[in-house]
Amino acid sequence: MLVLIRRNNYIDLMRATAIILMVAFHFVWDLNYFGYIRTDIPNGFFWKELRAIIVSLFLFSVGASLVYSYQGGISAKKLAWRTVKISSAALLVTLSSLFTLPEHWIYFGILHFIAVATLLLVWLVGKPKLALLLSLFIFSAYIAIEIPWNWPFSYIEQYISKHPSDLVTLFPWLALPLLGIWAANFRIFRLAPANQHAINPYLTLLSQHSLLIYLLHQPLLFAGFSAIEWIN
Repeated sequence: MLVLIRRNNYIDLMRATAIILMVAFHFVWDLNYFGYIRTDIPNGFFWKELRAIIVSLFLFSVGASLVYSYQGGISAKKLAWRTVKISSAALLVTLSSLFTLPEHWIYFGILHFIAVATLLLVWLVGKPKLALLLSLFIFSAYIAIEIPWNWPFSYIEQYISKHPSDLVTLFPWLALPLLGIWAANFRIFRLAPANQHAINPYLTLLSQHSLLIYLLHQPLLFAGFSAIEWIN
């Protein structure tokens, strides 16, 4: 029977890197929004690719974390609490975006995705080969088949937010947490227990509190820039 640890330095480093890049990304976005710079963020060259990297790091670590969390079996109570916590955070993001960005409010961002993906994929934590096959199938289909992967959202956009911020569709992004589920069962991800001090403890701290940082950093940045605008 495969025994995995609950924390892993590789995953902590990956999540901490995503957090740092995300804060930097949103800082530049705010600079652009308030007129300090002019750049095509988030859809321009480099920025679109950077966003894809950030999302990929987060979602890969989500899949791996499912394995670490539910390696001993799926607890309905634990799963329900995780789902409620992430869903509540996603709802908070939606309400905040409705207030600050009414024309581009977030109705299915990365937290919404994680909440749904958790329920869809938690049953695969003990089936890494199946998870890998599904991941490769989604990747291959996305590359080979020209279909509107965002079809439910393209329909919804006709009636609500036409250009939503932070849209993370189930396809093809489900391929990343599926890949994370497979990787968490791979040997290299069992070689770096968190108590080996392989990375800076501050990076581990960023990883441990990634949800809180995700929720707070942009409101704080936005409030700071708004205060500067008000003073001037």
